[in-house]
Amino acid sequence: MIKMKYELLDPQKICFFIEPENRQQLSALDIFNTLDSTNSYLLSSAKKGGLSGSVCLAEAQTKGRGRRGRAWFSPLGTNIYCSMLWRFERELLDISSLSIAVAVMVAKTLEAYGIKTAVQLKWPNDVLVFNRKLAGILLECTHASVVIGIGLNVDVKEASEENWIDLAEITEEPIDRNRITGLLLNELLSKLPLYETDGLKSFLADWQKYDVLCNKAVTVFTPEKTITGVVEGINQKGELLLKDESGMLQSFCYGEVSVRW
Repeated sequence: MIKMKYELLDPQKICFFIEPENRQQLSALDIFNTLDSTNSYLLSSAKKGGLSGSVCLAEAQTKGRGRRGRAWFSPLGTNIYCSMLWRFERELLDISSLSIAVAVMVAKTLEAYGIKTAVQLKWPNDVLVFNRKLAGILLECTHASVVIGIGLNVDVKEASEENWIDLAEITEEPIDRNRITGLLLNELLSKLPLYETDGLKSFLADWQKYDVLCNKAVTVFTPEKTITGVVEGINQKGELLLKDESGMLQSFCYGEVSVRW
């Protein structure tokens, strides 16, 4: 038998950290030992009528993925691989602003857990500490349903990614995976209805507090062009605002951002 370094995920222990009023929004909590992808599982469930508020967790993923199809390091029983299905009343034409809001929710979760080191958010939705990646977010939608995938690094010492960081390194303490998972679900279940009624405006002030790119010189890469300039924050739609080298302000709803720290 393999001895696990961290306690396995347990639905009762997770739900202990979800407030009763938010627990009512939780339709299902499925935990798998191994799964190809938690996002893929819920996308399939959505097509079969899966309920809003359904959550899928896995101890390991064989085909975990991040943005743009990149592989996501997903070893057994260490990190958090979490997806939630949410059905909106109206079809979302643009999920970029939702991505911004979810990033703020993850930052709030880390603060609720007690992470005292400053959390940073890098557009469009990377969660950083010390300019290194702590968590990633992948949103995938089908009509009015969105699957929100979150990968949170608890212990990635085996990973080859030098620009990653994990909670074990940040806190120098054992990590309670059930507690932080419960806090994350509590935040999502609480704030997704707020996003549905108010949109991004309720999250903009917090994004500005965590925004690590504002006033930084960066290069933005899109399939159409590559632009260098200085970031001036985001707009009401969640688009990146960049003042280019000619002084013109440009907005981006997608793209990759390269920055020298």
